[in-house]
Amino acid sequence: LADIDGKEPDEAEEHAPPQMIEKRNAVLDELDAQEERLKPLEELFQDAETIAELQQTGNFTAEHFERAFGIAPETLDAYFKFAKFQYECGEYGKAYEMLSNYLTLTQSGTSTAMGFNAVWGKFACQILLKNWDNALVEMNNVKAAIEERASAPLEQLQQRSWLLHWSLFVFFNHKAGLDNIIDLFFQEKYLQAIQTNCPWLLRYLTAAFIINKKRRNVLKDLVRVIQQEEYTYADPITQFIECLYVHFDFERAQQKLRE
Repeated sequence: LADIDGKEPDEAEEHAPPQMIEKRNAVLDELDAQEERLKPLEELFQDAETIAELQQTGNFTAEHFERAFGIAPETLDAYFKFAKFQYECGEYGKAYEMLSNYLTLTQSGTSTAMGFNAVWGKFACQILLKNWDNALVEMNNVKAAIEERASAPLEQLQQRSWLLHWSLFVFFNHKAGLDNIIDLFFQEKYLQAIQTNCPWLLRYLTAAFIINKKRRNVLKDLVRVIQQEEYTYADPITQFIECLYVHFDFERAQQKLRE
């Protein structure tokens, strides 16, 4: 939906391929249709006084919304899908607000697929908005949701692996990120996920250790993990630590730094 080269939409359309104009118009039509369908619910959420009263009286629930305002469960499902649509259109702030409303209203938590996806969606929105403090909070919410959700061990392994990858955006931008990455990556379940599913993440853990002079206490554990995984994964960063602290080969360690 962004304007091409910062031009006004009408001017940009003159330079856009016909298929892109057609796709843009289809997206705008869908946006208008969804907004019209969900207008009563959106107007309700924008009424701060009513929402505050509902929250104070414990009536900010899906059951009360259906009973008092005629908001059916399928409307809430449509609201979640519209939040996802807003995200796909690049409206991350709006998507975050809608997903927060959805989770609060449905109180579904991680018990439903939509609730679980909404938690992930909020985390993604904060990353793309570059709100790193909020992103760290939402990352921990995702982490809690993964552990609370009753799912097969293989699915949990995959979810932890995804969280480890997404967390890199937070850890290398947040002021406390270098401490937090070490704390998370060395947690037993997450370290197992790295060793089983994504050993290449060791390079980021190692880099964080090298940069963070305050966490030298994890050196022994880091070296142990690097040695365990050296036959399945190694790169110049992990090899630098191994050369320095295992083989005491300072010349080769300098070579790895140059690589």
